[in-house]
Amino acid sequence: MDALQLGPFAIPWARVQAALALLAGVVVAEALARKVDKRLAPWAYNALLVGLLGARLGFVLENLSVYARDPLSVLYVWQGGFDPLWGILASGGYTLMVLPKHLWRYALVAALSAGLVAGLFLRGGARQEVGLPALTLTTLGGTPVNLKDFRGKPLVLNAWATWCPPCRRELPMMVRVSRENPEVRFAFVSQGEGPAVVRSFLEQEGLAADWVLLDPETRLSQALGVQGLPTTFFFDGEGRLVARHLGELSEALLLGYLRVLR
Repeated sequence: MDALQLGPFAIPWARVQAALALLAGVVVAEALARKVDKRLAPWAYNALLVGLLGARLGFVLENLSVYARDPLSVLYVWQGGFDPLWGILASGGYTLMVLPKHLWRYALVAALSAGLVAGLFLRGGARQEVGLPALTLTTLGGTPVNLKDFRGKPLVLNAWATWCPPCRRELPMMVRVSRENPEVRFAFVSQGEGPAVVRSFLEQEGLAADWVLLDPETRLSQALGVQGLPTTFFFDGEGRLVARHLGELSEALLLGYLRVLR
């Protein structure tokens, strides 16, 4: 399962796992505060906040050249972009500064509880290898294209729709990145829409994506188990799925995925 489905909303499962792990750490700290020292409760909430801020700041610093072009995008935390190592360092540093030494071991117990919960979710059998589906879609001009023909170069496959606000926000950026990285192929597969709707949207936005494909029957969503839009799939040159991302992508995250593909 890649997402938690709540009615029309799909929350990436990785975010649910992280939230549950952090919640476990806070719950343990609250219990220790009642039995050991009440200072452990405010420490837990503050350490959590400092850790999240540190993880975000670390990720931004690692991708400073990207965020410098649009400083406000630093605030777009719904796109993702947190570095756990920076978060751990920030939270640990805060703990050493505010808690007396005799409480450090209890803080460690809370932190290990969060890590244990995270580890339990990360366990599991190996996933079955997923490859490019043998689907024949069409371009805006009606030319049939089989997805298998994209093998030979890394491929970024984006499932989107014109009615989807996050799709509309990320598509211009993805089209630009596709032109800046010709060694990677990009395909933008419209889900459940016809050529007139898609063409009108592209013209309105001034976009001329080279590989916009039509999937009016949403066969791609069925083949790859798409749970929400947008969803972006990353395939290597042999057509094997390397990663998938549910939800809106930031440019920094997209470039990180491209580095993995290379």
